[in-house]
Amino acid sequence: MAQLKKILSIDGGGVRAIIPAMVLAEIERRTGRPISTLFDLVVGTSSGGILSLGLVKPGADGAPHYAATDGVELFANESARIFSRSTWHKVRSVWSVEEEKYQTTGIEDVLREHFGEALLSEAICDVMVTSYDIERRLPYFFKSASVQAAAAGNDVPQDVPMWQVARATSAAPTYFEPFKIGMEDATEYRALIDAGIFANNPAMCALAEARVLYPKADYMLVSLGTGELTRPLHYRQAVGWGLRQWAQPIIGISFDGTSATVDYQLAHAVEPGRYFRIQTKLTKCNDDMDDASPRNLRAIRLLAEEAVSANKRQLDEICALL
Repeated sequence: MAQLKKILSIDGGGVRAIIPAMVLAEIERRTGRPISTLFDLVVGTSSGGILSLGLVKPGADGAPHYAATDGVELFANESARIFSRSTWHKVRSVWSVEEEKYQTTGIEDVLREHFGEALLSEAICDVMVTSYDIERRLPYFFKSASVQAAAAGNDVPQDVPMWQVARATSAAPTYFEPFKIGMEDATEYRALIDAGIFANNPAMCALAEARVLYPKADYMLVSLGTGELTRPLHYRQAVGWGLRQWAQPIIGISFDGTSATVDYQLAHAVEPGRYFRIQTKLTKCNDDMDDASPRNLRAIRLLAEEAVSANKRQLDEICALL
């Protein structure tokens, strides 16, 4: 009988990462174990990538530095710093038309503070975080297994600080500028942006990576969403839009559309009873991924509580397999 490998995938969604973080906190509460010991592979995109890295960051004693509840607090308490901009930046960017919406100071300060000097290779369990190289026009995947293999002398990517991986995966176009990561050769670098444009739901990427890492195993896949968009873009309004008006709405459409597509694919690709998708509709909060107002953050928390309650049966089945 093949060994069962357990995979966790977390969507991107800005401040809405509170939703999967609260679902994971419930799983930790029920099992009494940290996520990094429950799953063999953790995969995330954008804010889901930040959450994934936090869950596998080692503490001083080798145990996980952060629990899932810490992920909830990270997005609840630090989102206002992450999505912050000065009046001068608003004017200089012509209110986000000529430059990215937010300065990078806030998000980079937050990521440095939370990840410190931790390296990708130090992840407690296998982790993969998605990004996209805009110069090579190719997806780029940060894989702890690859950089760990580098230590054995194999020809694979160099090690990278976790905070830089988190910055690269969350560089959403129009919101933050791309992030430049230097490679082994001083003349080489990667110019990276948020992979939500092609893998906001990275669960299919997660399954593919699991097949590489554990080729003879059976697979259990838990995929956590950050909320399904429900706000319509009315025809009479959108029919007159040009490039400027479509710039940010198209990001949301791309993120939401790819997430739903991957869910459809995996529902038919994974053995019944081994694929779980926990998602909720964003009917009671603002679906903007950068709305870090206290009112909206509370609304997201309440929506997450409802999602946990509505998915009690799925959570029972997940925890039984874990």
